[in-house]
Amino acid sequence: MIISRHVEKLNIYRAILDFSIIAFSWIFAFILRFNIEIFALTKGSDSLTNYLKLLPILLTSYFFIFLSSGIYKNNLIKKRIWEENYLLTKQHTISFFIFVTLSYFIYDHRYSRLTLAIFFILVIFLLPIGRSLIRKLNRLYLKHNKNKKIAIIIGEGPNSTSLAKIIHSHSDWNLKLAATHSFSAITAIDDYLRKTPVNLIFITPSAHETTKVNEIYKHLDKSLADIFLIPYTGEKTFFNPNPIQFDGITALSLNSSQLHSFGLISKRLFDICFSLLFLICFSPVYLICALLVRLSSPGPIFFKQERMGLDGKKFNCLKFRGMYVDAEAKSGPVWAKSNDNRTTPIGKWLRKTSLDEIPQFINVLKGEMSVVGPRPERPVFVDDFKEQIPGYLLRHKVKAGITGWAQVNGWRGNTSLEKRIECDLWYIQNWNFWLDMKIVFLTPVKGLIHPNAY
Repeated sequence: MIISRHVEKLNIYRAILDFSIIAFSWIFAFILRFNIEIFALTKGSDSLTNYLKLLPILLTSYFFIFLSSGIYKNNLIKKRIWEENYLLTKQHTISFFIFVTLSYFIYDHRYSRLTLAIFFILVIFLLPIGRSLIRKLNRLYLKHNKNKKIAIIIGEGPNSTSLAKIIHSHSDWNLKLAATHSFSAITAIDDYLRKTPVNLIFITPSAHETTKVNEIYKHLDKSLADIFLIPYTGEKTFFNPNPIQFDGITALSLNSSQLHSFGLISKRLFDICFSLLFLICFSPVYLICALLVRLSSPGPIFFKQERMGLDGKKFNCLKFRGMYVDAEAKSGPVWAKSNDNRTTPIGKWLRKTSLDEIPQFINVLKGEMSVVGPRPERPVFVDDFKEQIPGYLLRHKVKAGITGWAQVNGWRGNTSLEKRIECDLWYIQNWNFWLDMKIVFLTPVKGLIHPNAY
């Protein structure tokens, strides 16, 4: 595929420079430790030959981890610099510990721990510098390169304008957008292809152009250009379409989450471990809250309320009771509000500090909820909101959570429901394990106490 050839070359250069940096850092770490009088020698000197023996194991460890992690994958998604550096550091750390473990079992020689530490730190600093060098050289090359690959866009679909902007922003694709045509300009397209050597053609039909895709494709069968179809999926899609193969038939999943296979396992393991640890460590707080609820007003300590979770399944969500018994007997199911006379004095404090939600870790252990996810809502409200807010039900594509992306961004309690759903859908579409960790660490700072929590 033409669009990825330049990226493939860049990845080769990145790999060559990465492993050159790793080898250089290993040798330079030895020099800093034993040949330059920066660190005092306490147990005698060592031979560089002993350290060079480890180079094959070192490079092999890094090669397999870097390759399996997808660092050199031909990914056309533009990464932020900090994301690339974070991924490099993470894979470097994994590779380093594998290398240390292997060297311990393979060689009897005692290697300097300080040399290992110097090497580890050097690689953390030098790998991002190497990537920065590749980026600058690539920009310099593309600035003076006159042989850019030619691309055209055919169609007036909702993605055509966005695609044009993306092509202009991705200098590393080595593409030049030469023209855009509508489906009605078939003759002009034929003339253009005869006169101009086009390398890539993007077909982006609008709703009324969809039926003409096959006709356009027939006109392109004499061109050697790579052809990409970006199908019309509606003016607004909540998730990015995800291609799936059904025994040779390609389908687009329009509303699937990023949470599947290994992600589900890692998330569940984290939920169990974190919930157990939290309940054990905060058991005194748990007992104090239970005692305060018992003393505040007659009634049970826990309040069970039906909520909707994964795939629309209902479950009983646990909370410390913050309202008087039968509080909704007169009002019916309504959202809590400021100065709500149904709430007990202790209940107001528990809700303000979010301590009333501690029992939901039991729901997490039972598999009904997750530590991180969209907050669960009552079925009676779900029935209303799904009619009012487009895409509302998609938040049930994952387990409901105790905390979430909406909560750490300030959208909780009596705030904009649309903004909350926007955050929930963004979380589902962009889920990864480290996003969950970020939300967990942000929750005590941004999500625990909120003026709209009552």
